[in-house]
Amino acid sequence: MAWVLAFFRTLLNLALVPRLRAGAPATGPRVSVIIPARDEARTIERTVRAWLGQRYDPFEIIVVNDRSTDATEEILRRMAAENPRLVVIHGVEPPAGWLGKPWAMHEGSKRASGDLLLFVDADVIYDQDALSAAVAEVNRDGAALLTLLPYIEMRGFWENVAMPGLGFTLFTMLPTWFVNRTRVPWMAIGGGTGNLVRRADYDRVGGHEVLKSAVVDDIGLARLVRRHRGRTIVVRADDLVRLRMYHGGGEILRGFTKNMFSAFGRNYLAALFWLSLAVICNLLPYAFPFMGDRVSMVTVGLITSSRVILFRDLRYRLDNALFGHPYS
Repeated sequence: MAWVLAFFRTLLNLALVPRLRAGAPATGPRVSVIIPARDEARTIERTVRAWLGQRYDPFEIIVVNDRSTDATEEILRRMAAENPRLVVIHGVEPPAGWLGKPWAMHEGSKRASGDLLLFVDADVIYDQDALSAAVAEVNRDGAALLTLLPYIEMRGFWENVAMPGLGFTLFTMLPTWFVNRTRVPWMAIGGGTGNLVRRADYDRVGGHEVLKSAVVDDIGLARLVRRHRGRTIVVRADDLVRLRMYHGGGEILRGFTKNMFSAFGRNYLAALFWLSLAVICNLLPYAFPFMGDRVSMVTVGLITSSRVILFRDLRYRLDNALFGHPYS
């Protein structure tokens, strides 16, 4: 029964979660794009050049160099000398009680002059029309905060096996379509791929000062806005925003361990419960069909059908949709 519901939930999510489209007006309220960057020499120049190419005005780009030890600072200094729209803040050691990323976000917000603040990670690439589309959507909807869901770039075996699990969670396991129709704080969705928040609402809820110890600050910001009766929405931006979140199996393991354990409230019992449930629901059905169990056969069919529909829409590999679920 659970996988029957998951199948129809996939259809509802794909049909009802709104999608950003290019073609929005190229002007509007001033936007401050705030990017924390720590040891991002691999991607920071590509990211910033994409931002400098936005067809929107007025906006500013604020990159907070969070005590990088690689070539990030050198790259940013060179790019800032070429374009006055780029502001580089050289981050300092956070005060007691602060984690590095929330402190970098806080530093950026203090420098920002925009009516809208867009908090986004340093490895996310925005198409030239993405900012216009996002501003148009938040103005049309009237929400306090808008979160953008990107296209996930994947290379190699482990990325293609593991990373589609994010899309599968959002569009098959969760009622994401309902998230936009409720203000329940724990159902809020935020993301480092883009949290666009109104400056007045950000200041009203206390900003990153309230989130200074948050490991997953992007979800924390969405929940914080909802706790103060603000409305948050999530939109699909996979035509305009893309991200290669992790490079290889090692980064996936470290990143998912940190983020998932925080999502479980850093509670070992909660983590063990959900891990056990994941094994029962996602792995056992694939064991019993070989023994002729009809319920398991139907379950595998429902899982595969959901994945094929979803992966085709999200432009993921269809061979992975057919055969990758147990590995994922």
